Amino acid sequence: MKATDRLRLFAAAAVLPLIAAAACSSKPDRPAPFNRTVQVGFKAAAPGMSDYQYADGIFQGFEPDLVGDVLGDAGVQHSRVLVTAESWQDALGDGNTNHNRVDLVVADISDTAGREKGFDMAGPYLMTPLGALTSAGHPVVVKRQEDLVALRVCTVAKTTPRAFVEIEVKPRVSRDGHSPQDCLQDLDNGSADVFVSDYLPLRGIAENKKVNGKRSYVITDGKFGKTQFLVAVLQKGHTRACQWLRSKLDKYVKSLKWVDNLRRNFNFGTDETDDNLRQDFQPLISTSDNRCAA
Repeated sequence: MKATDRLRLFAAAAVLPLIAAAACSSKPDRPAPFNRTVQVGFKAAAPGMSDYQYADGIFQGFEPDLVGDVLGDAGVQHSRVLVTAESWQDALGDGNTNHNRVDLVVADISDTAGREKGFDMAGPYLMTPLGALTSAGHPVVVKRQEDLVALRVCTVAKTTPRAFVEIEVKPRVSRDGHSPQDCLQDLDNGSADVFVSDYLPLRGIAENKKVNGKRSYVITDGKFGKTQFLVAVLQKGHTRACQWLRSKLDKYVKSLKWVDNLRRNFNFGTDETDDNLRQDFQPLISTSDNRCAA
């Protein structure tokens, strides 16, 4: 055997143990779709929760930050796609309406009765009651659910707040919007007295939408309706991926990162302690219903 051949054999023998060691030390494969770059759908025009900055081409808010923290800590790359209240279900399917198919939606989606029949849902990562937003120029007092009955109420179509207003409130005038922006325009032009939605997204709008440093909208004192539990949604049939994400969210919700994210995006001051924020908005994932269908 030539000396060069012996060197090649020695080099190959030396490399094989390194390959085996690398294989043994590598992390177990993550379940699809988290074993590749994940397409994540977020809503726009919801400051605090998720707001798309068209000038910069980026999403900002609690939900984009949450996904960045959770997937980033797990070493999962992701890209961000715009969805709406009307298109997110299609986006998880064939994507024809949304023109973009996504793997995961994190967009103020509530865990509602029957929704688990069509989707796998991980979380919840946030809980919130319903609330009412009013124009700062023409404020309306809402302290309880009954105060809504005599008002002109706008809600976004195909959402849990919409169903709540239709079934339980039955206000004098009920207006449908295709997006939060539609309801904000109704407040601006006087077509609606209040915009009813999840409390935290409304707080985000009140805290972040300002003109010349002055608030355009005010969130009322009233908190009503059944507490909404917000979940990350995957297409049906991704049980392993859903369980994987659920465990990651459980860890995140209990961390200081979750509290910091909440404070930063909803402008909670020092008068609100960490314990207060956790009591009001932190769900207990480990004891909540597991919506990752078998």
